[in-house]
Amino acid sequence: MTQPIIVSRGEDGGALAAYPVIKGEDDAGPLAPGTPIPLAKVEGALNPGHLAPYAGPTGVVEGTVKVSGDPPPKRAIAIPFSCAEASATYGKAFCEGNGRTLGDVLVAVTGYEGYVPAQGEVSAVKIHGCAFDRRTIAMTYGQRIEVANTDSRETYLPNLLGANMPAQLVAMPRGDAVRLYPMEVGHYALADGMGKSWLVSEVFVLRYATHAVTGLDGHFRIAGIPVGKVKVSAYLPQVDPELYAAVGIAQPSLDRDVEVKANETTQVEFVLPYKTPKPVPKPAGASTGAIIR
Repeated sequence: MTQPIIVSRGEDGGALAAYPVIKGEDDAGPLAPGTPIPLAKVEGALNPGHLAPYAGPTGVVEGTVKVSGDPPPKRAIAIPFSCAEASATYGKAFCEGNGRTLGDVLVAVTGYEGYVPAQGEVSAVKIHGCAFDRRTIAMTYGQRIEVANTDSRETYLPNLLGANMPAQLVAMPRGDAVRLYPMEVGHYALADGMGKSWLVSEVFVLRYATHAVTGLDGHFRIAGIPVGKVKVSAYLPQVDPELYAAVGIAQPSLDRDVEVKANETTQVEFVLPYKTPKPVPKPAGASTGAIIR
């Protein structure tokens, strides 16, 4: 395998300068497995009560997220023919599948009693055809991101916007995965530093492990939920007005209160109503660009 190339980032931070860095305090002590984060810091965020991993009866929360109302608006971005595959991922405000299923929705289960640890150390992301394999990434604090470039020719420079990155690694064609480490709980963005401005995924580093992101079929499945009453939340970042004012809606998230029973699957269905916002007036002579050029 070809090793990633290390590129030093300047003092001004380049594209990162416009995205606020999430800062935290440095801690001493042993590091968490697979990350440069102190183990005590991860434990304090995920399991402040120092509970043993939950070993009682569990159930599954499963379902589908769909959209109703208006179709997703087209985005005014320019994607070259060499990256035409990316237009299917980024050409519209959000990704809608057959039967109006909704992709890239972050679904989380919270409100249960007990500590559920994360499964594994890695949140894997692939790049193919100048596109990340999803526009929303959810991970548990203490995990790392591994970005694999599966293209045969294109080269990328994965940036974790909002993180302190003194050096960056180039993702070579079919080379080794680039490792990125969110050092704090919070919201980041995964982007490309080699000019592909459309190549962005929202990254959410959470204090719990009971989450999933829907594919284009809108499906989600979260196992290992402690029994009892819980809250299931579905959130589509791509229509959050705080992130995307031009296409955002008043309620980009939905909640359901359900009861999880031992060895049973609780079905939860979401329908997110979407209404295209009125267009913002543009200055005279402004160009809207094109999806493909």
